[in-house]
Amino acid sequence: MYQELYESNERALNETTEILNNRIAEAKIKVISIPSDTSNSDMSNINKRVIIFNPNFETTFSVPFRIAHEMSHILYGNGSKTYTFSPLSKKTEEIEANLNGIQMLADIFFGDYYSTTQRWEYRYRFIELFELQPIVHLVERCL
Repeated sequence: MYQELYESNERALNETTEILNNRIAEAKIKVISIPSDTSNSDMSNINKRVIIFNPNFETTFSVPFRIAHEMSHILYGNGSKTYTFSPLSKKTEEIEANLNGIQMLADIFFGDYYSTTQRWEYRYRFIELFELQPIVHLVERCL
């Protein structure tokens, strides 16, 4: 049973990542992977429409959430700013990036197949899958 759950989670992550990558391409956003020190977070630049992803960055958040968070800065951010991944920040733009990133992932993960009630019932699987435990309160706002 546990192997089936693991395989199911891995499949869900892979499928979500594939759809997210397609949306990134459609939005003409470039993702550049630059391995760096474990303390260097991901970044996004609105003007250049680029996400700089550090695969070595040590964080408890999943890669799909990190990408969706940075993507939301580009799609919904103001001005010509460069953002660094800081999901626990209390800044308005970081909270909005969290909410938009969570919503992107939820729309992909749940699709049109789940009602609002079902999304709520399966929220813990969603939270665990995308490693969103530190921001559960924001996930619950979105669902």
